[in-house]
Amino acid sequence: MLSKTEQAAGNVCADGPTIEGIDVSRFQGTIDWAKVAGAGKKFAWIQISRSLTDIDAKFEFNFAGAKANGILRGAYQRFHPGQDVIGQADLFLNKLGPFQPGDMPPMLDVEDADGLPAATIAAKVKQWIDHVEPVVGVKPIIYTGFFFWRDMVGSADFSQYPLWIANYSATCPLVPDKWTRWAFHQYSSTVMVPGITENTTDVDKFNGSLDDLKALGAKPMCGDGTCNGGETADSCPAECRPCGVIAPGGDIVDDSSDCFSAGGDPQFIRHEDTAGIGGALQWTHTTDLPNPANFGLWNLNFAEAGTYRVEVSTPAPFNQSKQSVYKIKHAGGTENVPVDQSSVDGFQVLGEFAFDAGGQNQSVRVDDNTGEPNSTNTQLVFDAVRFTRLDGPSAPGDGGMNPDPDPDLGGGCSAAGGAGWPMLLLLLGLRRRRTR
Repeated sequence: MLSKTEQAAGNVCADGPTIEGIDVSRFQGTIDWAKVAGAGKKFAWIQISRSLTDIDAKFEFNFAGAKANGILRGAYQRFHPGQDVIGQADLFLNKLGPFQPGDMPPMLDVEDADGLPAATIAAKVKQWIDHVEPVVGVKPIIYTGFFFWRDMVGSADFSQYPLWIANYSATCPLVPDKWTRWAFHQYSSTVMVPGITENTTDVDKFNGSLDDLKALGAKPMCGDGTCNGGETADSCPAECRPCGVIAPGGDIVDDSSDCFSAGGDPQFIRHEDTAGIGGALQWTHTTDLPNPANFGLWNLNFAEAGTYRVEVSTPAPFNQSKQSVYKIKHAGGTENVPVDQSSVDGFQVLGEFAFDAGGQNQSVRVDDNTGEPNSTNTQLVFDAVRFTRLDGPSAPGDGGMNPDPDPDLGGGCSAAGGAGWPMLLLLLGLRRRRTR
């Protein structure tokens, strides 16, 4: 337990007016929402499910009833990190339907560890958020308790997401590390609310005015000073900085770049720090499942439109898959390129493709469901993708390749711009910036 001094240091009071609301599930029975509204409750959180399989049969009734009686509504899911994260997120989105203007953002209830370590739980929370946020277009809210988050999730920084904190009988609740304020405070679970007769009810305060609460569910617009919701570096370049920019002459996008992500369950992604371009790579085992469980994704943002030769690095001994398929999204559409990773210990060519300037939803992706069974322990490597400009003034041979003047400030995806510069720098043994 924390000392009294430590508890006092973690208590955070509301920074202005508050308004009252509730959160409910099927355990509150059939709710008379007109009476709830008459009791002065301005908002209600309504449960969709308690896991991937325990779906709340009262969700549709409660979600419609709250809105019909002028109560601001929001949906939440009690999250189980030990279950399929994307499956839970898709269940939530399917039950929610299109996000409605005037509703509160989705909320993720984080109070179950399922025996997993803190880093894994944090990664799975981020995986759920990253899947849901682009669909709804607003930042989800995280519900948790101080001690659960401290002991089971640790110091992972989710402070960019509004906090709903559970701390009963406290006027100023304890707030986990990284957050400096709370948006919602669940201060009791034993209140009898008019219109709810089957059980006691959780009651909550919102830290702000009714207008502030309504603003939480407003979809962000370019010009509001933050990059959030569905905004991208293409749609709102003033606020959304690209992960990196491929230089006019070409570049290498390594697995250590911010432009790379290893998707799926993080416990099945392995990191090697003694091999690969830049001295590191990642890999996973293949499967013969119908859908991918893990994947490697290189997001692409080009300084100039043009035609580029695309090559992938497949270093031994991690290049065991003979049936990998790389999906290239480019200016002309999407193409799937089969690659026997095991055939080359180094770079091998995927082909020549036209790319637009900017991001424009361009990427290279390889999935783990190659058809090679997981029981064979076949390794699928994620390392680097190399782009070489084949047309225009920056094509090789005309002196147009220029190094990135400051790679750490977002000017390029690798250590330097230009098709030849990344390899030259690596040969010289220059240290690359790590971003993991």
